[in-house]
Amino acid sequence: MPSPPSEPERPTPHRRAGLRDATALRTGTRILLDSPFQQPGTQVTVLLPEQPVRRIVLALPVEKGDGTKYGRSLTEIARLPATLRDATAFAAPTFSESPWLVNHATRADCRQEDHLVRVVVPTVLAALGTQARPPVHLLGFSKGGFAALNLLTRHPDLFAAASVWDASLLSDRPPHPQLVDVAGSTARLDEYDVRKNLRRHAHVLCGACRIALGGVGTLEADWTAGRQLLETLGIPHHAYRNAPADHRWDVAWLAPAVQHLLALEALQHPGQDHPKE
Repeated sequence: MPSPPSEPERPTPHRRAGLRDATALRTGTRILLDSPFQQPGTQVTVLLPEQPVRRIVLALPVEKGDGTKYGRSLTEIARLPATLRDATAFAAPTFSESPWLVNHATRADCRQEDHLVRVVVPTVLAALGTQARPPVHLLGFSKGGFAALNLLTRHPDLFAAASVWDASLLSDRPPHPQLVDVAGSTARLDEYDVRKNLRRHAHVLCGACRIALGGVGTLEADWTAGRQLLETLGIPHHAYRNAPADHRWDVAWLAPAVQHLLALEALQHPGQDHPKE
């Protein structure tokens, strides 16, 4: 049987990192992290809005460390229209291994899910210092899209919605070798099989619409298979394929992805005002 999602859903960080541990950058505020779940040197960079924060969007990475082969998430996010960034704190965490957001079967310093849930999210919330807890959304492409859907199924009380583009492993193909390495065992791979998790937790996601599935960049087969699976399971979602772009961080797909994310939030909170493009 697969192990349950990491507990608790809203833990305190291992060591409270805050703005006093941060470095101000043109692309955001970088907060160094002291995490028992990763090797030394991880961080989270937060791009703050001029308005009071009403939501947090986690931009899930596709490279370990501060890799830039596929571009920089916050650099592209900063190019979004102001209406898509208003009142939103965008946060980009780093990981010491390829970030599939799984917990390794045996290595204590490669528990990526725990690092995000138990260190990154509490650190960002503490750094913002808001009295009311804003909703936390997930945004990603490729393996980041795979991770976002897994995290939403496994932590539905922590994450409000997921907007993904060109997400990996929604079609019938073997796991990526990087995923095999960071999972550490066949049983752990099964625990993080995104299609199985959508089936396992479909009952949780069959209420409010919480998923936006975007494409098509490189992984058209995954988009098609993902849409068919969500429809078969009766999971409400937004499916769109009018965002062609290179398979990298790119404002061309980020703009519709964030727009759909805001639309999902508006469906969950219909009485509130939400920015429009």
